[in-house]
Amino acid sequence: MKRNLLLFFLFSSTLYFSQKPIFTKAKVNAVNVYKSSAELQNTVNVSLPAGNSEVVITNISDEIVEKSIQINTNNKNISILSAQYRDSYQSNYFERNNPTGKRIKDSISILENLTMKIGIERQTNEKTLELLDKNQALLVGSNTSSVAQLMQLTEYYKTKRNEISIAQLDINKKYNEATLKLENLKNRLKSSLNSEENSSDGVIVLKLASSASGNAKIDIGYLAENVFWEPFYEVKGTKLTEPLDITFKAKVKQDTGLDWKDVKLSLINGRSSRNNNAPTMHPWFLDSYKKEERPVVSYSKGKRDTASSNMKIEEVVVVGYSGFKINENQLNVSFDVDIPYDILSNNEDHFINLKQIKVPAEYKYYTVPKEGANAYLIANVKDFSKYNLISGPANVIFENMYIGETKINPNQTDDALNITLGDDKRISVRKEIINDKASEKLFSSYQEKTYTYDLIVRNNKKEAITIDIKDQIPLSKDESVKVELLQSDNAELDKEKGFLTWNVKISPSETKKIRVSYKVRYPKDFSISNLN
Repeated sequence: MKRNLLLFFLFSSTLYFSQKPIFTKAKVNAVNVYKSSAELQNTVNVSLPAGNSEVVITNISDEIVEKSIQINTNNKNISILSAQYRDSYQSNYFERNNPTGKRIKDSISILENLTMKIGIERQTNEKTLELLDKNQALLVGSNTSSVAQLMQLTEYYKTKRNEISIAQLDINKKYNEATLKLENLKNRLKSSLNSEENSSDGVIVLKLASSASGNAKIDIGYLAENVFWEPFYEVKGTKLTEPLDITFKAKVKQDTGLDWKDVKLSLINGRSSRNNNAPTMHPWFLDSYKKEERPVVSYSKGKRDTASSNMKIEEVVVVGYSGFKINENQLNVSFDVDIPYDILSNNEDHFINLKQIKVPAEYKYYTVPKEGANAYLIANVKDFSKYNLISGPANVIFENMYIGETKINPNQTDDALNITLGDDKRISVRKEIINDKASEKLFSSYQEKTYTYDLIVRNNKKEAITIDIKDQIPLSKDESVKVELLQSDNAELDKEKGFLTWNVKISPSETKKIRVSYKVRYPKDFSISNLN
């Protein structure tokens, strides 16, 4: 009785594992693209018998993050027993029920052995020829006692080398033929595997249990690496009286090994997080010491957990526009593109136009003569938050000319967003030192230096401009060093930072001159290295 029961279980187990696997090919139909990875969403439909089944899902990215695999089904009769990614798939069923494939595998094994043997023979002949060539001097060296003996050795060398060389030609031919046959057999084996729809090396193997036979829809989602996206802008301007034309784009590239054809894209302004450890606080102890003692260590605000040090905080900014839908959940914001896209797995940039808007701006020029003789055109955008911009680089085109690259950075606390459009060569800027107004005086206990210079701006354009001119005077941290502003031509002074600002309007072909003069007084035994 026990023996029969054991045989029954063995037979049942063998029957289960010998069942034909169900092969199905996954198709990427939607992708959630993070800044440096992507979640690939796939759907497959399979017909399942009642009982246990093994489903082999092919066309899976080699860049998969195995721990991220998510499997769901809408069929309540199905239980998912396990899901596992494999680099390749070979089953017992294939070995027993694909005789053609088994014969091909046996032939491949025989040919691989033959190729190895031919390779050894080729290498032996190559080494023999090398040995003959290196030892010619020994064959015809000083030990040859007669011309006859020399002739005999020369003939031996000639005969032997010809014999081995001719044999090598035949061996090379056999090797090439065997290699070609081996390649053809491997292609035939691949075709045999493809007949079972196993068209990809990487697969997800599902173990399923179904209470009844029927069709089932299975959703597969997993995270894949080697995917990147970033926001990108194109800023166009024509006249100072017209708004900016801003095109918001996404630059996407991927090398997952799978081409995304006609997929729905969701661009997520953040990174996928796989180290989700909230920070842990520790008591904060001060390292105190007496003034006459030298501290051994400086104080710190506690230590962070090793695990929590992996936590990354990503800033998320919402973008909204026509042709785009915003999905906001508890952790991030995604930007869902309405039009399906093709993104090939070639690690090349693919540009997606997301939104084009006209942004009213106030234009003005900006220059810092101390830093250089350039006047930059700035677009000042007020109430910029309503345009829902994201930080990113921007190509600037003004008056149909490519100006260069700038950066749009809406993550700021200022009321207005400044976008640099480039420098205008038709505005001349220079700083001119007035030597006859400079002075250096020595007194009994202190010394005094006076600096005077002009900031000169000329408008060579055909229209009037408004320009902000920036300069600065030095600041002192030492009470014994005094700085006094003598002349600034009505500049707006920021006393805490020492910044001087002039907002002036300059007519066409007009030159504006601003004079700055300041005095520095400090003790006689002091030296100041960065005073100019």
